[in-house]
Formats: sequence, C-alpha cells, structure tokens
Amino acid sequence: MNHLTEDLKDIISSVTSAGGRCLLAGGGVIDHTLGLNIKDWDIEVYNLTYQQLIDCLSKHGTPNLVGKSFGVVKLRKNHFEYDFSIPRKDNRIGKGHKGFTVDLLPDLSPAEASKRRDITINSMYLDLQTFEIIDCHGGLKDLAEGRIKATDAETFIEDPLRVLRIMQLLPRKGKFVDEGTIELCRSMLDDFDTLPGERIFEEFKKLLLRSANPSMGLKFLADCNWIEKFPELDAMRGCPQNPVYHPEGDVWVHTLMAIDNAAFLLHHIPKNWKLGYMFGVLCHDIGKPATTDPVTLTANGHDITGKIITEKFIKKMSSQHALIKQAEDIVFTHMRPMALYKHGSTDGAWRRLHNIVPLQVLAYVTQADGSARTGMDLETPLDDVVMTLGYSRRFGKARIGPALLGRHLIERGHKPGKEFKSILDRAFQYQLDTGCMDVDELYEAGTQDHVQAE
Repeated sequence: MNHLTEDLKDIISSVTSAGGRCLLAGGGVIDHTLGLNIKDWDIEVYNLTYQQLIDCLSKHGTPNLVGKSFGVVKLRKNHFEYDFSIPRKDNRIGKGHKGFTVDLLPDLSPAEASKRRDITINSMYLDLQTFEIIDCHGGLKDLAEGRIKATDAETFIEDPLRVLRIMQLLPRKGKFVDEGTIELCRSMLDDFDTLPGERIFEEFKKLLLRSANPSMGLKFLADCNWIEKFPELDAMRGCPQNPVYHPEGDVWVHTLMAIDNAAFLLHHIPKNWKLGYMFGVLCHDIGKPATTDPVTLTANGHDITGKIITEKFIKKMSSQHALIKQAEDIVFTHMRPMALYKHGSTDGAWRRLHNIVPLQVLAYVTQADGSARTGMDLETPLDDVVMTLGYSRRFGKARIGPALLGRHLIERGHKPGKEFKSILDRAFQYQLDTGCMDVDELYEAGTQDHVQAE
C-alpha cells in the first residue's frame, strides 16, 4: 500500500473528526490493488454535506470549487492534487453526454453510489482509514481476469462517452470486454452524434499515448460497430494489399500492427511530436482504400490522398493546427526515407525531407511501418532506418534554418523589397544542397542569378 502523505493523513483526520468517511475510488484503487503507486486521488466523502466538506478542506489550504455542480472540490498540497467529492446520483433528462442533472446525496451507500461509475474495476473503493477494499460489483474478480464490464446496464447507457472510455481503458487495464457490455455499446451507436469532438479527441489521445497496444482499443471499436462512426478508419478494413509485400493481410491488419509498433517505439520521439507521430502512423495508409487498384493492388498516390483524408479525420475531433500539420506531413512523407535510400539521394534531398518532418521522427515511422508485416523483427533497424537516423544525427533535432538573413543583406547595401526574398530563397536552396553555412558564400550564391539576370 502507498503510504499516505502526512498532508493527506491530516485531511482525512479532519474529515473523520467532522463525521465523514473517506473512500478512494476509481483508478487509484486499481493501482493499489496491483501494488503500483497511486497517481489519481479521487476521494468520495460520505456523511458530510458539500459545505461541510469545504469547511474541512479549508483548514488545509484553499479549495478549488471548479467542480461545484458535480460536488467536486480540488485541493493541492505540496505537489499533490486531491479530488474530493460528495456521493451523487446522475439523473438523465435528455440525450447526450451532458443531458443529466446531479443530486448530491451524502448518505448514499457505496453500493448505490458506485452504480454511476462506468465499469466494475473502476467501481471499487478503498477505505482510507481501514484500507479495506469495498467491492460491490465484482471488480476484483474482473480485474484479475482482465474483464472490462459495465457496472450497471441502466446507468452505463446514459453516457455514450463510456464506449470510447472502454476503447482507451481496455489496452491499459484489461484483456477483453464482456460480451454483454459489447452489446450495450452496440445499442448506443446512435448516441455517438451527441458527443462533442473534443471529448472524442481526449479518448483517442489517451489510447495513443498511454497504451502499449492501441490496436486492442481499435479492434474493440470494430467489435461494437462504433468503427462506423470513423469512416476513414472503417474504410481500411477489407482493403486488400499485395500479399508478396504484405503477407499480414489487409490495410486494417497492417495498420493495427503498425500502431502497436509505434507505441513500442514512442520513447524515441520528442515530446512535442509524440501525438503527431502516433496519429501519423495510425493514418499513414489511410489513403489506400481510395487509391488501391483492384487488379494490381498498387496504391499509387496514397500518400497524397492520405494527407487530405488525415486532415478531415482529425479535424472532426480537434482544431489543433500544429497537430494536424504534423500528422499530415508524416502521412505525406512516410515512404520518402525508403525512396531516398533506394535511389542514393543527395544530402540536399535528406535536408529538405528533414525540414518537413524531423528525420528522428520519420525514422521510427519507417520502422513501425516497415516492421508491420508477418515475421518482421521490430527491434532490428531496417537499412533505410539506419541511414535516416545517421542523417538525423548529422543534422540535429531542429529544423534547418537559413544562415543568410535579411540583416546580412542590409549590411551589404540592399534595401528590403522584392529582391530580398529572391536572394534569400536562392541562398537557402544552395545551403540545403551543399550544407554551406558561410554567409559570404551564401550571399554570392544568392546574388549570382540576380547579377546574371541584370
């Protein structure tokens, strides 16, 4: 058991002295059961009103009432954040993720209060005084067996977001989804359209960044028919590939293998590229269904078409332009390292590619994609990956910027204007071709065509 911080012990003591009872809920109980450090402190306080809870917490800091309508109070103490809440019932008054009202019921029993929680393994409690597990819905057994199961059928179907929560929780917390729960999810398909895009995005983000095998969550979407709501992904199912190059199967099977490979390699990717990398690998062949020739099974131009489809797919969930650009660029360039390697391309071609997507990122896109075939060894770098990483080490992690700048032209007597851009562009192209960083040589290269034209 994690030792409680002294701060939390003091808080629990104050709540208990006031007549309350503190029960840890949700993921923290799973972590405790598995012998892991508790990361999420979601604490339900019984037998106190919301105001009484605030009064207790105020003795230990300044409570944040951001979740007031849900009976939630946040308290931050010495780098730890604790969420305290009053037991509640959610009353459905309309369709969708927000179509309900909340009743705070301090005297509710844990058995009743836990019914509103989505799945059984998230419905367990840990008494923070006695350290007794309170398991009213068979969560311990389901956790041991890897079963993801709805806590209560009636409350589960009230929130369609729970289907996508299962999508991202399955590969992290379980092994399979209970068949009855899959049927509940199928029955909720029409409610998908009530979900805001940003909530859908958050669940995909958790799937892609937090799970070792994101393919499990994607397969679940297919099993419960929710894949229909993501037609760009659905189209990959059954899209044939040449078995000589893809003995693993269709585009969907290949993509599932590639996304798991990408998750395995994720630690190599810079933080600001991680999500773009994962979305890029998920979508790298998303253009194949629209471009595959049914006779030859070639998919010429799937990189170009895929870039357009990728933008459409992500924009339904997120307006993060930088993320969309990263994913698009990965889809557009995912075959370039192999092409440059095979054709013995110049350093200039590699520098230009690096300035679209950092070669460090593209190398692991190539490894995830190229190893997503039957019998391939993910941990043995492909030849084109070795070359790509070699160039990455030479060029560095940052984008290659121009060495000749406007101030250098002004120092040489040029006035800002149309001529400026032409000189700088020519100089930068010369820099990319040669790797030259000498300002004088770049200036000469940039002005040469201009002088000849005059």
